[in-house]
Amino acid sequence: MKNLSIKILTIGLTATLFAGCLTACKTNTNGAVNMAAETKMEQNEAGELKVGGWTVPSSHEITEEHKKIYKNACSKYDGTGSSHEPVALLATQVVNGTNYCFYCQSTVKSSSGPLSPVIEYINVNASGEADFIKTDREFFYDNKGEVVPGGWENAKDPTITEDLKKIMAKATETITGEEYEPVAYIASQVVSGKNHAILCKATPSTKGLSNEAKYVILTIYENLEGKCEITKTTDVSIGI
Repeated sequence: MKNLSIKILTIGLTATLFAGCLTACKTNTNGAVNMAAETKMEQNEAGELKVGGWTVPSSHEITEEHKKIYKNACSKYDGTGSSHEPVALLATQVVNGTNYCFYCQSTVKSSSGPLSPVIEYINVNASGEADFIKTDREFFYDNKGEVVPGGWENAKDPTITEDLKKIMAKATETITGEEYEPVAYIASQVVSGKNHAILCKATPSTKGLSNEAKYVILTIYENLEGKCEITKTTDVSIGI
């Protein structure tokens, strides 16, 4: 009888310990999940905007340092790339040094109009030497680097003017889910009214929903009465 009591007591203690272990494991698992969620939330709150493996800057301004990087890369190619200049920093990527993605505008004026804008990728290695990686001429144009057929004309000035900001505001006033920040004016097309192609940074309008950003080309139709609407949204790929 005594042996039976000891066995029952032993079984009871084992069951209690087993249940305690399950509870502890459950608590630890839930704790890990909560910690991961908190970490994700912190990253969303303070995290940088990303597009693929690239970091999107809060300011697209071209600094003197950016101009120096571009000039140094150009100097290696007997003028290659010198017909353009960087007008907006789109993204950076930390590698063996730093990769830069610039939106560039033509500096050449001719009777046929300015050359097509390009997106240039430049690497600055760990020693500070700059070199071109890739030039994308087809983000808005055909494979010959010419304006897509239909009477589009390259913008002579990529600056986002107050008038363009008003056009953007009218066209996006009913848009939900994304916010658009104009970066550069690409081209225009005279129709019954006018079409505008504007390079924009698009970010989710709901805070904490995502820390992903992307670039798009908004095609905005402005009619003769001044009413504006988005007629096309084209994603712009950033990456090498």
